[in-house]
Amino acid sequence: MNIDFVFFQNQDMLQEIYKHKWIESEKAGREIGLASAAWDWMTRYHNDWEACRNLRLEKSNPWVLHR
Repeated sequence: MNIDFVFFQNQDMLQEIYKHKWIESEKAGREIGLASAAWDWMTRYHNDWEACRNLRLEKSNPWVLHR
């Protein structure tokens, strides 16, 4: 089975999805599965997570002027 999801290529994102999977599985009282957790996380949290991550990366870059 060849699955080419972008989150498999980003370890930080994958870690967040696994945390989300655990939390949502606990809430549901059953295992929700990685695909369901990934879809839910991507639709609910990805944009905010990406914006925060980019801001952190930008602030840690010595070549970027900070205002």
